[in-house]
Amino acid sequence: MGRSWGRNAAAVARMAGHLLTGPLLRPYRRTWGATPEEVATAWPGDELLPAPSWTVTHAVTIQASPEDVWPWLAQLGQGRGGFYSFERLENLIGCRMANTDRVLAEHQDPAAAGQIRLHPQAALPVALVEPGRDLVLADSGPPARQQRVTGGLWSFHLRPTPEGTTRLVERLSFRAGSTWPEKLFTSPALIEPISFVMSQEMLRNITALAGTAHRTSERTTMTGKTTSTQVRRWSELSSGQQTAVLTLASLQVSLAVAAWTDLAFRPAEQVNGRKASWAAVIAVNLVGPTLYFLRGIRR
Repeated sequence: MGRSWGRNAAAVARMAGHLLTGPLLRPYRRTWGATPEEVATAWPGDELLPAPSWTVTHAVTIQASPEDVWPWLAQLGQGRGGFYSFERLENLIGCRMANTDRVLAEHQDPAAAGQIRLHPQAALPVALVEPGRDLVLADSGPPARQQRVTGGLWSFHLRPTPEGTTRLVERLSFRAGSTWPEKLFTSPALIEPISFVMSQEMLRNITALAGTAHRTSERTTMTGKTTSTQVRRWSELSSGQQTAVLTLASLQVSLAVAAWTDLAFRPAEQVNGRKASWAAVIAVNLVGPTLYFLRGIRR
């Protein structure tokens, strides 16, 4: 479930490799696991972002029915079931994530939740829910722009196969902003390589969890208990783990400096809200600068 420091350090190395290779591996990253038909399909929710700047489509086959897979999707989110990805990396940037390995009965209604948190201070609204089939999350934009989504769209789709298995398809779409900071934070050069490594881990873990639960359904209990993590001191980390932490910290500092610099020189009338408030928000790890460039700048 992405909890070991070794797996998280390896994930950082993979992210760095994908960032360095850039467009070379982009076709592989954008269609990992998906068939040509799944890539070409217009999935529910795509209409919310009709002209994305870039899109990725990933897919896996799960040895379980859509009804058995759905509970793991329904409880996605911070403060819920987690994202089944690299928990320690997520928590290094303040996500406070706790990935669960069991179905949580109290988190099976994403429509009632209204939004799925990626971080304690960042969430994606739930745009569409069809239990057992589709879960669509969308970043709603300002009404003045007359478009349903400005940042991105993240959707999950379950479809049964003739063999009795399930295809889980993930689609992620972004529309580039008009300013250079927005373009940076919706750029496939930055976001797509990192999100690929995280999504790949998530889909693989959902495959394992749903498949195991399907085979042992009578012994699966629906509780609200999540697996706790143990905090380790810096001196207890290996050199590779320390390098991973420092790499993420450097990325965080670079993004925060860029956001603070833009905020300092941008006229107050071009900022949505108080500049002092945004200065504090930017300090919230990687999420703060992203929110500023997507929501803080008045168009």
